[in-house]
Amino acid sequence: MATLDAFIPSPRGRDDQELIPAIGYIRVSLAREEMISPELQRKAIEDWATSTGHKIIDWVEDLDKTGRNFKRRIMRAIERIEVGEARVIAVWKYSRFGRSRTGCAANLDRVERAGGQLVSATERVDTTTDVGKLQRGIIFEFNAYESDRAGTQWRETHAHRRASGLPASGGHRLGYVWYPRKIFRPDGSVMLQEERYEIDPAVAPLVADLYQRYINGEGFLPLCQALNEAGHRTVQGNPWSISALKRYMDGGFPASYLRIHDPECRQPYKADCPAHKLVRHPTLHHPAIISDETWGLYQQRRTQVSQTPSRARRASYPLSGLVRCGICGGTTTRGKSNNGYHNYRCKTRHSQGRAVCEGWSLSERKLLAAVKTWLKGIVEEVESSAGQAASHAQELRLRQPSTGPSRTADLEERIAKLDRAIARQMQTFAMLEEYDDDGTLAEGHRQTLLALRNEKAQARADLDAAKPGGRHEDPDVRRDAAIAVALGLLEEWGTIEPHRMNALLRRVIGRVSVTKDRDVVITPAW
Repeated sequence: MATLDAFIPSPRGRDDQELIPAIGYIRVSLAREEMISPELQRKAIEDWATSTGHKIIDWVEDLDKTGRNFKRRIMRAIERIEVGEARVIAVWKYSRFGRSRTGCAANLDRVERAGGQLVSATERVDTTTDVGKLQRGIIFEFNAYESDRAGTQWRETHAHRRASGLPASGGHRLGYVWYPRKIFRPDGSVMLQEERYEIDPAVAPLVADLYQRYINGEGFLPLCQALNEAGHRTVQGNPWSISALKRYMDGGFPASYLRIHDPECRQPYKADCPAHKLVRHPTLHHPAIISDETWGLYQQRRTQVSQTPSRARRASYPLSGLVRCGICGGTTTRGKSNNGYHNYRCKTRHSQGRAVCEGWSLSERKLLAAVKTWLKGIVEEVESSAGQAASHAQELRLRQPSTGPSRTADLEERIAKLDRAIARQMQTFAMLEEYDDDGTLAEGHRQTLLALRNEKAQARADLDAAKPGGRHEDPDVRRDAAIAVALGLLEEWGTIEPHRMNALLRRVIGRVSVTKDRDVVITPAW
């Protein structure tokens, strides 16, 4: 093998001005696949520079970073090559530069187009020759293969963990006590046990309260502040932030859900890829802290908030966003009248004139009185029709969900099984190309694969419909839940904060319309 040293004059007798400027690059992989410390990499690069007439003018380090992408500090070194600050990027091995086929090729081309070089201190090949370029290309391809092999093993490990109801990465979770598989004793020995998560009785009530407070109209900021003031920290030991709390609560771990990436997705992995989905595994390894009902209500409000402009997400008044004009169907504005009372009026009439809408104006006090009367009416109607007193609505409010397996959990388990069956069929289909000459077997597997995918699509549609707020959810179920909220509103009327009252009213009321004669017409949310 031709070495680069044979083409570089001896550095003896040179001063610093004659040495070739180079940037040393060090990377320690996220997977720690070689466990080579930064100090050993630095020593090898320094020895190479001394023996080949180069001078390391700066060091760029990527510690605890994967080589499967180029979202790293290495890009700074490449940019400095392009502006002429250095002529060489020196690495311990070519694998430190990266393990991505397309990423390595694209960024190496940037270096060489700028007149620079990428040199390995321990894999010395002369890339000025065709043979040297071939050798380097083989090394890069082998590095990419090693990365693919490791990725396949990790995917199999993650799939096995998820099938057991465990998160792919393990680690501590808020509200749970984690029992890892390996326990290291003081004497250095290792004890194995069944990995599992058990509900932490001291923290679980706080987690359930986070979801309930959000459902009742609070935002993530006060929830974050409550967590930090209670002394809780993230898995990394950092204070809770809004983004971290959103990821935790949206992930559904306290409801026995796991967030997984659809194996059928062929796009490069991204944290915000739409192919991510939630799958429930109600096993003893991962029990639920919150009920299905609470989880469904949380998702409903998350959807509602995401569709609301940011400036209107925290309502300032109890009826914000609920009052509409019953004449033109337009929105309304809240203002103060000459007598000092707040009132609502048709926005179209106020901005475009009577020719567009005759309009109206009604005091906020009268609107709230009409809403309160309507809430009392629907509660009394249910009580009388059931032949019970106020205990009926109280039972609705305190009713606990069934502890047996729900239809939602059954459908999610069915979808997970179909995912595994589809993966097996795709693997078998790919192998048939080697011995299926007439294509008969391949066609049979193709039809099976199509049937499995159709079945999965139907199960997914049934799951969407079965979730709270789904397209085919029973209106009576939504009505019972709304009546329970109505009872709570009546009990706290006059003492509840405006933003929380608005969030609760939205779960009961779809619209408050005011007609030409100033009659108030309330449309229920169900």
